[in-house]
Amino acid sequence: MTATSPDTLQDTPTDALTATRDHSLGETHVSRADAAKTRSAEDSLAFLADRAARLNATGEHAPHSLIAALDAAFARHPTLELLVLEDAEWQAHPDWPTLIATLGGPRVLRSVFYQQQWHWLGHAPTTPAQTPFAPELGHPQRPAKPSGEVYRRLMPKLGQTFSLRVIERERDLERFVRWMHLPRVAEFWEQAWPEAELAEFIDQRLADPHTLPLIGEFDGRAFGYFELYWAAEDRLAPYYPWAPFDRGIHLLVGEEDVRGPQFVDAWLGGLSHYAYLCEPRTTRLVLEPRHDNQRLFRHLGRLGLERLRDFDFPHKRSSLVMGQRDHFFSEIL
Repeated sequence: MTATSPDTLQDTPTDALTATRDHSLGETHVSRADAAKTRSAEDSLAFLADRAARLNATGEHAPHSLIAALDAAFARHPTLELLVLEDAEWQAHPDWPTLIATLGGPRVLRSVFYQQQWHWLGHAPTTPAQTPFAPELGHPQRPAKPSGEVYRRLMPKLGQTFSLRVIERERDLERFVRWMHLPRVAEFWEQAWPEAELAEFIDQRLADPHTLPLIGEFDGRAFGYFELYWAAEDRLAPYYPWAPFDRGIHLLVGEEDVRGPQFVDAWLGGLSHYAYLCEPRTTRLVLEPRHDNQRLFRHLGRLGLERLRDFDFPHKRSSLVMGQRDHFFSEIL
């Protein structure tokens, strides 16, 4: 069985639900009062020249998680490039040693901050030792697939936590079958198959070393299916000049109440963020949606994904879409 290009979503705005927030360098659900502390700390920014601001610690309003407070400040003020923290104010915070050890000082550049794994990444990033070049393949060997949850981040603008975990057939098959039989999904994936065939498809994806099949969740509720794949081994490879660590994306949003720009920004931004964090040598993300998927194209540019050209697979006409790491971390996240 061979799947066709899988990229579907629609626009139906929905109000954000109750927020969760980060705690220390881990993440947990906390009270509205504690969430207000993070907002209060973020609101205490003192804006400086040249797209910079100082993040003030205001005693009782100091956030439980300094990393979360920095994330919230950058997210709510997209023009900010630098956050300054004063040693005397913050050095007693439990996150301070980690921040200084990671960044080298209390001057936090947006593009550098978001390229650290912090508590967001659920496993260690890939290293060169794990991916030696394989001459017989013509590309690097791929690392072993992770299991369980691989990414988690509170999305400050949305007020919900977005997470990714590896799909599990027993846990996810029923919803996966339901999603695949939705008319808007079946139109693009063309996989409205019986349950037994879709179970086999999940098993094949889990066994395929070049594809990582993922379930996306908001606040612990599954809403969509995503695939990250190594483009060099994919059917897309003959159609563009791939680089060894290019990562491709397939996507499916199954739940009706998480469709709309604010949700797309959260999950597509989070999925892109995970792809770049887990392999620091990935400099490009690629998609190959069907050329007439206008709902998807309306969102891509906002997330730094550029539609380059159309081309023909044997079974469909597609568009080559590409995102650049530098652009993502400097202009998008």
